[in-house]
Amino acid sequence: MPEELMVETEDGGRVAVTVWEGRDPAVILCHGKAFNRESFLPYGAELAAAGRAVAVLDFRGYGSSTAGQAGPDAKELDIVAVARWLAAHGHPRPVALGASMGGGAVLRAAARAPEVFGGFITWSTVQVDPALAPAWGALPKLFVVSEREMMHDQTLAMYTAAAEPKRLVEIPGSRHAQQILAGEEAPRLKAAVAEFLAGLG
Repeated sequence: MPEELMVETEDGGRVAVTVWEGRDPAVILCHGKAFNRESFLPYGAELAAAGRAVAVLDFRGYGSSTAGQAGPDAKELDIVAVARWLAAHGHPRPVALGASMGGGAVLRAAARAPEVFGGFITWSTVQVDPALAPAWGALPKLFVVSEREMMHDQTLAMYTAAAEPKRLVEIPGSRHAQQILAGEEAPRLKAAVAEFLAGLG
């Protein structure tokens, strides 16, 4: 059964997280703007059933999560806090997976504290400042996007800015972020994630 907990961020925020125990690398699931933690729980449970350690968070301002001194936009601090909590509880260098807004937060988190992550995955990510890309360094990177969706060009820009090792998976259709999970391309999306994680251990 998963554990429900609150994790404190470096700026005094509090993040609600659902955690399943399992093997490394652990995966942190980070929702998009129009979603919340609940939307990622079924996928989190699926990953956990396959034996993976998983943490699903509500960003500050969602559910019972609260912002700290850095304000509501500093969502990268939420991801870094969860990654550090996982490391302190036996799961070093987790992989952060973010969809849309959550993808942008993952990119900022990986630039802020690359040493705490084992890699990152974005689905339909919003674009962040390309000047952050060098900080991602040699972290393994997976970018997933639908061919005809609104974030295609922004995802491609982030993929282009990133250094190797990296992989881009373009999925047919126009579904965005977590909406891909509800479409016929969901198995391809999940397979790309599973392959990426398997390559890490």
